Amino acid sequence: MDAIKGKFNKDKIVAVMGGIANNRYLTAIRNGMSVIIPVTIIGSFFTILLNFPVDSWKAFIAPYSQMLMIPMDFTINFMSVYVVIGIAANLSDDYKIDRISTSVLAVLAFLITAITPVNIDAEVAKKAGLTISGTVLPTGNFGASGLFDAIVVSIFTVEIVRFFIKKNWVIKMPKGVPTAVINSFMALIPGSLIIIIAFVIKVVLKFDINAALQWVFSPIGAFGQDNLLSVIIPILLITIVWVFGIHGMVIATPILYPYWYANLNANVNAVANGTTVPHFMTEQFFQWFVWIGGAGATLSLALLMVFLGKSKFAKTMGKVTIIPGIFNINEPLIFGIPIIMNPFLAIPFILAPVAMGVVTWFAMGVLHWVSYPIAVVPWTLPGPIGALMATGFDWRAAVLSVVNILVACVVYYPFFKAWDNRQYKLEQEQENPATEK
Repeated sequence: MDAIKGKFNKDKIVAVMGGIANNRYLTAIRNGMSVIIPVTIIGSFFTILLNFPVDSWKAFIAPYSQMLMIPMDFTINFMSVYVVIGIAANLSDDYKIDRISTSVLAVLAFLITAITPVNIDAEVAKKAGLTISGTVLPTGNFGASGLFDAIVVSIFTVEIVRFFIKKNWVIKMPKGVPTAVINSFMALIPGSLIIIIAFVIKVVLKFDINAALQWVFSPIGAFGQDNLLSVIIPILLITIVWVFGIHGMVIATPILYPYWYANLNANVNAVANGTTVPHFMTEQFFQWFVWIGGAGATLSLALLMVFLGKSKFAKTMGKVTIIPGIFNINEPLIFGIPIIMNPFLAIPFILAPVAMGVVTWFAMGVLHWVSYPIAVVPWTLPGPIGALMATGFDWRAAVLSVVNILVACVVYYPFFKAWDNRQYKLEQEQENPATEK
């Protein structure tokens, strides 16, 4: 038994997972990608504005559609550029080097490696019916399809700058020179090398970093497809890690976001072009139909504690956590009960989201009863409202969200009752201790 305990020592598991979660690169990627949250929300607002499901509104907005698509083009369709800045800035802060000059170099390296300028002759443009000629930049890799390139180039740039500064291979300016000028000249030598390397990779070797990385990660990409496995595996990954006290999205973000946001990007473009929306497998699928109340679908647990709790602890925790839970903030519940390493509640914390994911997959992906997500909306919205807006105001999405809350309640209930009864018994023993004989 001791040997078995040694092999499955929970402290060792927590230490390993904590090491992964606190890895500076994963942290920089997670924090860096968070910069696209307001960007995508703003872009999604215009998506919803252009596709509000009222015929009179559609007729009114139609003459302005091309104009209103401009914000979409520079938000959702430019997300990789913003991710480069976010990751480079966060990793630079971790190394305590200048974030501004380093981020600029990272953007420059990304543009060289990801974008191939195309020259359109005036005569050719005229024959093709185009209103522009000269050098143009294809925008494909500016969007979600360029995220892998953005991640790698950002980290590479910061590491090169850090290496040169550490070795003191930089241009130093005399005292009294403004800090911004000092940092700019310090970035000159490493920046030159970064540009040369990016140029050689893209122009001389004709190597497509993004295509290569997509090929390398293609097995993981299977979990970004529109199938049941893509629903279950991310849920298991995120919730099992959470049970050990590690924020599950720290692990999932760098792995799955490039695929989820590429799918969302395709959905937004499909809506803009009036074609069929192709993907349900997006981050919003999980946000509004699985993580209702936060990871583990804990809003349902809070509801059970408030309305069916017998112990004082359950009722008190329910009242304290239900309002944050409605707005998808569940850390008070996860760490207050706690759910982490809790033999009663860890199992439904995993199983309830899986059940909700399967129900949503069946309703959305198989029966097509609910529209696919086409927009990013603030994650603090109550579940049914967020689901309604994320699907372009499909009322059935709000109904599905409510159904999933009830599904999670059913899954949680027997485990919750066992835990609650135990808590009640402990409280009774404390209030009425047995008389010593």
